[in-house]
Amino acid sequence: MSRTVIVRMSLTENATRVLVTEPSGSEVLKAHFASASDAHRTAVRTLLEAVAHLCNARLHVVLSADSEAIGFVQGLCDGLGLGLDAVYYDVELLRRGEGRRRVRGLGDFRNLRSLTVIRGGKS
Repeated sequence: MSRTVIVRMSLTENATRVLVTEPSGSEVLKAHFASASDAHRTAVRTLLEAVAHLCNARLHVVLSADSEAIGFVQGLCDGLGLGLDAVYYDVELLRRGEGRRRVRGLGDFRNLRSLTVIRGGKS
């Protein structure tokens, strides 16, 4: 697993949305699930591990959550609100930016496309 795939993820009280893109910006997967706050505590981490295996790549997760509590319950951030790394993925803070090539269907993903990785945030 030498390449890295970017996963933009939005965890809200109403929904969990996921956008997976290749390093080139090409979209590989879009998904819309029920709220992560109602999901099993390992659901999001299990999904990320499955995507890493399917893409045969390490994931760089861009996380946007309504509250730190949702990310904490799902095991993506610690009690201080910092992203936690795992064997198959790392979680890092992001800011607004631009998207790339798009896969049609499953609704509007503009806000996830607008998240841009802040390089050098973790060592």
